[in-house]
Amino acid sequence: MTDATRRDDGHTAVKETGFITAVIRAMENDRPDAYLADPHAALLSTPRSRALAEEALAAGGTVGSVIVRGRFGDIALGEATAQGIGQVVCLAAGGDTRAWRLPFPPGTRFFEIDLPGQLEAKDALLAPVADRLTCRRVTLGEDLRDGTWPRRLKEAGYDGTKPAVWIVEGLLPYLEPEHFTRLLTRIGQMSGPGSVLLADAPHAAYFQDPANAAFLAFMRARGSAFRLGLEDFGGLLDRCGWQAEAYTLRELAAGRCPWVPAPPERLCPPRDHHWVARARLA
Repeated sequence: MTDATRRDDGHTAVKETGFITAVIRAMENDRPDAYLADPHAALLSTPRSRALAEEALAAGGTVGSVIVRGRFGDIALGEATAQGIGQVVCLAAGGDTRAWRLPFPPGTRFFEIDLPGQLEAKDALLAPVADRLTCRRVTLGEDLRDGTWPRRLKEAGYDGTKPAVWIVEGLLPYLEPEHFTRLLTRIGQMSGPGSVLLADAPHAAYFQDPANAAFLAFMRARGSAFRLGLEDFGGLLDRCGWQAEAYTLRELAAGRCPWVPAPPERLCPPRDHHWVARARLA
């Protein structure tokens, strides 16, 4: 496939990004001082995804947001399921490997939704560890911009009267603000009391920092432009009906979150203006 074709096909560019982040997690897992453990990410590190990751990093991409949101989400997800939430919904699941690598209570249902073809590609690469699944995994090939995925999710066994953990990682940068608020509202309408939302998004300052100009141009050129930057992520989540706690990477590095180990400075450089958040539905 040519570069021109990839630019014309936004689906392809965004789908490829899911495996780029898997390469970054595999690189972190191999470090002696790894902040995030993901032993299965290496299976998703193909020659194609490694080449794309090298291009992204050479253009100025950072790894901190991927690694820190992963550890943040692992801890929050583990707490929520240990407290009795029995269903998880991972939107734009891409190369997420939590269904294989985290210890879930018996009977936990883990729904993954992504563009058609994405999850089949992941399943093929993770076939060597298919027996490591620790939950009842259900996959749906759906475009989240379409209105059919909520119905499909319910038909697949999701129960909107009960609490759920929703994972929305690595998706929000590609959405327009109105699409993001619409998605948050829809998730809230589909969730029982006590549901938990785990999400991340660029800070508005990411787009204003000259150090990120080259990477933003790179993402636009490959058809996966970053669109959404937020000045107050927690405030927006609150206005959408969630009770949120949100942290920038720099705040996490400073120890502002009491339940997450402070990430090392190497993962929180000044130019990586990024939010991670946990929110609950009253």
